[in-house]
Amino acid sequence: MYRNDEEKLIDIILGEAVLALLKSDAAINNAALIRQLQAMAAVEKSAARHRACKQAILDVRNNIKSGSNRYTHEIRDMDNVTHLFTSEGPPDGTKKH
Repeated sequence: MYRNDEEKLIDIILGEAVLALLKSDAAINNAALIRQLQAMAAVEKSAARHRACKQAILDVRNNIKSGSNRYTHEIRDMDNVTHLFTSEGPPDGTKKH
């Protein structure tokens, strides 16, 4: 649940940016997402949507920084199925299953 309309708009903007990348058959990664958000912000006429673009860019950048402490371990089993284990656990106060 969103705390306010601004957070909802940021998520909408992020979704629009990802859809634009998908439609243009571009790579989906943090750098491409930031470039798309910057392009959207540059042509945005609505002040609220412009702020949401800028906040979305900050959110993606902050996610990149917080991701530097993560690691992923890949294990392939006997059936040639790959299992990925990350250093991330479930959010605090939640169960694993």
